[in-house]
Amino acid sequence: MTELLTLEVGPMAHGGHCVARHEGRVVFVRHAIPGETVQAAVTDGGASAKFWRADAVAVLEPSEHRRQHPWPAADAAAAYDAGTLPVGGAELGHVSLSHQRRIKAHVFRDQLARIGDISSDALSREGFDPAHLTAEGESRVTALDGDGAGRHWRTRAGFAVGAGGKLAMRPHRDRALIPVSSMPLAAEPIADSPLFGWDFTGAERVDLIAPGGRGPVTAIVRVQGAAPGLEQRLAAAAGKTPEVGSLIVARAEDSPKQRSTKRRGVRRPRNLPVQVEHEVLWGSRSVAEPLPLPVAAPEGPRTHVDLQAESFWQIHRGAPEALTAAVDRMASLGPGGSAADLYAGAGLFTAWAADRVGSGGRVLAVEAAEASSASAARLFDGVKHAEAVQAPVEQVLPRLRRCDLVLIDPPRAGAGEKVLAGVDASAPAEIIYVSCDPASFARDAKALARLGWHMRDLEVIDMYPNTHHMESVAVFRR
Repeated sequence: MTELLTLEVGPMAHGGHCVARHEGRVVFVRHAIPGETVQAAVTDGGASAKFWRADAVAVLEPSEHRRQHPWPAADAAAAYDAGTLPVGGAELGHVSLSHQRRIKAHVFRDQLARIGDISSDALSREGFDPAHLTAEGESRVTALDGDGAGRHWRTRAGFAVGAGGKLAMRPHRDRALIPVSSMPLAAEPIADSPLFGWDFTGAERVDLIAPGGRGPVTAIVRVQGAAPGLEQRLAAAAGKTPEVGSLIVARAEDSPKQRSTKRRGVRRPRNLPVQVEHEVLWGSRSVAEPLPLPVAAPEGPRTHVDLQAESFWQIHRGAPEALTAAVDRMASLGPGGSAADLYAGAGLFTAWAADRVGSGGRVLAVEAAEASSASAARLFDGVKHAEAVQAPVEQVLPRLRRCDLVLIDPPRAGAGEKVLAGVDASAPAEIIYVSCDPASFARDAKALARLGWHMRDLEVIDMYPNTHHMESVAVFRR
């Protein structure tokens, strides 16, 4: 039987849970709001555990900021009443959007102070743009919502495959499969797609993509091993479903080295690569994402970037415009200047930089992922002042010398001290750091401070409403 605790809920911590205490033990509570009194079901605990985890399933004293959850499948109270668990992916949906942003501002402040040794007073002293700070001097989280309830912003959504081959999602830190019939946070072509009624038996995962937030949808069906009849069934369904523009099967196979270890009875090492073969059953392998700024090419402006469907692109439909606008406000880069775009992906910020410096400048885009780098190379083909290099960032650091601007947009883990030391050694005029995680950003901001760099402006953007995630853009100068 699930243990229920009555808890007075404390502050929100990074990760989407609040901190509470029960008989001296820390309990991380999801689906609560600071200041509430709740009944919480223990999801992970035990007498020897240092802390417990729990879901708030009944609210005894609600916050004034509590609202009806926009997605019943992710609503903890509704899920527990139905005898199931809430799916992950909308852990703040029970909080009003304005209060979500206040909570995120507090979390960001705490991460900067605790990990980065950067106080709110330090931010206000640096002369930040007042629009980016609250009256108390904390970072203001800028709204970037979908339809006013924080819905319909995701252009990409991934699902597991559950019973009957139907799309499903997992609860937080749980392997259970909960069937879903919609995804309200996703752009409209995905949110209530006919694909929720398809039979994906034999597949492990299905990724749905609506480029630019528009249809038709591209579906990537991920398969491990044999899946008899799956491809024929999907191809037949796609031919009758105009809402599906492309259908791709991604089949994972062991690499030759993995097959060799299996034959010898050796347990497969985790870091051995997995080969993935993509087969287009319907439509195209690539998607076209709109660019905020066109790329000036010899034959005329290029307004979209073509990338393989599985390649990275910003997940919020408004993110490319919002992020490039934030970078544009902070950067001092001008005509004839030079810039390096590290972790460049398919070239979103490279396109901005190429427009800023013009034909008399130079821009270098560095990306390790082969498919994304190839997309950037095609985008800038014939554009003489922009170059795309496919390589790990660490290998290209010696080429950065005498850049006016180095832009860093690393994965969630951050750039790390080795990359930051290499950027520092290249002596750029300024560094712009785009981050999707406040903890890794705070760590890297502290490392930059040790190298003599000071944050001169910071904007935090609510790019993932109804979740605990956020994006930030900061500029550093000596």
